[in-house]
Amino acid sequence: MKRFLVIFGVLYLLASIGFSQQSRKKIVIKPKPSDIKLRTEYGSKNVDLASVLYFEDLALNKLIFSGEELVNRDFQINIKKLVKGKLVKSEIVFDSKTEGDYFKIRSNKFIFRVLSKITEKGTAKFQFQFNGFTVQKKYKVGKNETEFAQKDFLGANSEIAIPLNKKTYILTYMMPYLKKDGSKQYCEVVQTGVSPEKLGRKYSIPTYFLIDIIFI
Repeated sequence: MKRFLVIFGVLYLLASIGFSQQSRKKIVIKPKPSDIKLRTEYGSKNVDLASVLYFEDLALNKLIFSGEELVNRDFQINIKKLVKGKLVKSEIVFDSKTEGDYFKIRSNKFIFRVLSKITEKGTAKFQFQFNGFTVQKKYKVGKNETEFAQKDFLGANSEIAIPLNKKTYILTYMMPYLKKDGSKQYCEVVQTGVSPEKLGRKYSIPTYFLIDIIFI
């Protein structure tokens, strides 16, 4: 009888330890896959408007999201400023959840535009244009920080998949990567597969901005 109780006690102790270890493991919630796709259109096909954009040194990207899982979704757009590879500012551009049901996505297509430029006063100016409203953000940059360009993260793809419940980087407004031969690169940087948050350190980019979106 005593032998039985000892064996039972050992088994109970082992089971308790195993359960305790399992309970301490982190529960990882994977982003839900979806049918949402993103494609972008840079600049304008209208020659006159394209000339104005060029003259004003104004970058314009039209972001086109499509998919049945967009219907009745909320969304949040965020922007980050990174200097010398370090995050110095992060803020929400727009959160549809805080605005009630009016801004909830109602169809299987969602479109907005992002315009950006560096002003003569050394300010990075962003404007996010939605259906019937705009949101504007401004950030100071260094006096000698120029030649910013707006780039997406699609690489050679015509479109990319966007998961649900996960922030996905969609645009960057960045200074160029200066190569040893003196040439300047933008596309080469965003197409390397390097995490967007590590681009500054990897390529010694003084200042750049990252824009992400999440569908909830």
